[in-house]
Amino acid sequence: DIRDAAAVDRLFGELKPKVAWLAAAVTNVDRCETEPDEAWAVNVAGAGNVVRACREYCSKLVYISTDYIFDGRSGPYAEDAPARPLCEYGRQKLAGEHLVATHAPDWLIVRTTVVYGWEEQGKNFVQRLAASLKAGQRVRVPRDQVGSPTYAPNLADALAELGDMSAWGVYNVAGPDLVDRYEFAVCAAKALGLDAGLVEPVETSTLGQAAARPLKAGLWVDKASEVLKTKLLGYREALSLMASAAG
Repeated sequence: DIRDAAAVDRLFGELKPKVAWLAAAVTNVDRCETEPDEAWAVNVAGAGNVVRACREYCSKLVYISTDYIFDGRSGPYAEDAPARPLCEYGRQKLAGEHLVATHAPDWLIVRTTVVYGWEEQGKNFVQRLAASLKAGQRVRVPRDQVGSPTYAPNLADALAELGDMSAWGVYNVAGPDLVDRYEFAVCAAKALGLDAGLVEPVETSTLGQAAARPLKAGLWVDKASEVLKTKLLGYREALSLMASAAG
């Protein structure tokens, strides 16, 4: 629990890691909006505990961030685009970036977005979509949110590679394809052999979500692609892999 500074310090003391990957976060953007203090305790204060431990043990820190630090008016975004978060989650992740860049001794900030794949909690977009479709439920999906879907195993490979390199600074690591959330959902349903006809396109404004979303978002990945041996996968190829993994 990165909120526990003493526990973080004990773990670093036991492992003395050369590299620490900080993926822990409250990523439910609506919960961040309605419970900002609880989210801040993880996303900012907790990140600060890890940064301090990295300083003490001279560990390289790879901090996972998001395209929600942008306002979604002119995406996709390069690493040097100005940050203008619309929601509390974006503001907190940006604050975490500032902590890392200011206080970590050796660091990478890796921004990613729309991460999906099979995982135990089943909270990512594709798994939640699949569960609803398997139950025969209609799913309303925004057609005005554009992003860069990112396959989790592919992201993990890229993060491991970056951690082992001498690279530092900010890198975007995401799928190379831009697609709106509705089209992505339809492709996911078809890839998994589910009824894409149950996916209903809607506008984000009709969903009544607590947190504002950046609509025209996504990330340029040219910088990462130039240094990585790991190929960043487009969503069609990755969904096919995900479907195969389900079997």
